Amino acid sequence: MKKLLVLLATLFILTGCSKSSGEPTVIESTIGSVTKSEFQVYEDEGIFLVKIYDKDIDKSSKNVLMKDTGEMLASLSKIEEVKSVAIKWYAPPFDQSDKKDFEEILAIRFEADTFETIDWENNKTLDLESIASRYKQNDSLKD
Repeated sequence: MKKLLVLLATLFILTGCSKSSGEPTVIESTIGSVTKSEFQVYEDEGIFLVKIYDKDIDKSSKNVLMKDTGEMLASLSKIEEVKSVAIKWYAPPFDQSDKKDFEEILAIRFEADTFETIDWENNKTLDLESIASRYKQNDSLKD
């Protein structure tokens, strides 16, 4: 009887672990629906950090990045657990140096008080750069 209980407990634990580890979260699905690039999501009490690694970005991609960022933010605003969001875009160096590492090319953050007051339905007309709580872009990224 003990062996049966141990076996059942082990199966229950293994089954529970496999379900949660293979399926994307709502946040990951939301980000993945906008970008096909590799990304990571970090969360701490409703504060989300999204890091996107896009190897195909070039110096003139700012408009595309801002459009995609606006779409992500609009979708994330509909998720109750999201209180504050920072999205950081990374790309290989534009100077084509020997460095293989990605570098941050765009970072945009919305604190909770700002994030909740924005009408995200109109995300295509928003000037994200001016309404963000924090905004930073790589000097080589062109408008």
